[in-house]
Amino acid sequence: MAKVLVVDDDPALRQALRGALGRVGFEVVVAPDARGGLDLLTTARPDAVVLDLGLPDAHGLDVVRRFRGLSTVPVLILSGSTEESRKVQALEAGADDYLDKPFGVEELGARLRALLRRSGAAEGDPAGARPAVLDLGRLVVDLGARTVVVDGDPVHLTPTEWRLLEELAAHPGRLLTHRWLLARVWEEGRGEESRAALRTHVRSLRAKLGDPAERPTYVATESGAGYRWIAEPPDAAGAATVEDAPGEVPDTRALVHDLNNALTALQLGVHLAQGRLERSSLDDEERRAVLAPLDHLDATLARAGRLAVALEHRAIGEQTARGD
Repeated sequence: MAKVLVVDDDPALRQALRGALGRVGFEVVVAPDARGGLDLLTTARPDAVVLDLGLPDAHGLDVVRRFRGLSTVPVLILSGSTEESRKVQALEAGADDYLDKPFGVEELGARLRALLRRSGAAEGDPAGARPAVLDLGRLVVDLGARTVVVDGDPVHLTPTEWRLLEELAAHPGRLLTHRWLLARVWEEGRGEESRAALRTHVRSLRAKLGDPAERPTYVATESGAGYRWIAEPPDAAGAATVEDAPGEVPDTRALVHDLNNALTALQLGVHLAQGRLERSSLDDEERRAVLAPLDHLDATLARAGRLAVALEHRAIGEQTARGD
């Protein structure tokens, strides 16, 4: 059983995460702050870390760097912020992925399992290794022979397009930031000119793969952050210190952070209750009678989360317009 370290200062959310992750098959240890998290990282030896950036005793990005300096275990950030720049900063500080609040237990479990699979591949676990040939139905990529076939026809890629495809396919499910891709594909240059070139090459690669950006099958865009390889693998079917950006609204962000923590804890609690009801001895009619209001509450909590994000966007936009 994989062990997950949860580091979050919100007691209700810690308890909800412990119960939710336990329900989907993880062993869970928890810490309320950065100091406790760092202690458990070295003593409990977790297989993965779930980390909230809003900790009381350390800057969130500094915590990511300290975690990464001590261990190579995957780190999943829980984000209550709508600002893409903060998520990118966390990824470039060493985090492996992020999950926006509020979220459901199934999505959290799926993200962690994907990170653990990639971690196994990085450590030489044969079960996690990427195959030399990716057969994705209409798309077949032979990494050894460096060939691509789409709908039975060979497709010519430029050297840059091939390096992009290699990096994306080698990191399935992981968000690859613009800066990371520029360093891996171009090696030199970090300017806007290179970023524009990256967008152009991704657009060309998508066109050759027959993968429209608005309905992607292989390469998804994470707005303002980077790109993610979302194609199912063959076996799926069976760093500078960051200052606060000008124009931000700290009080609003803190309020939204706390609100999303509460909503996430409630939503995870609802999912736990739904799971227990499914396994209960109630007959079908009684079970439906109890599940109906829980399903409605689940949908309402998800809507409340979207409204919280919209309010944060509006508050930041209004302050920017005023020039505060």
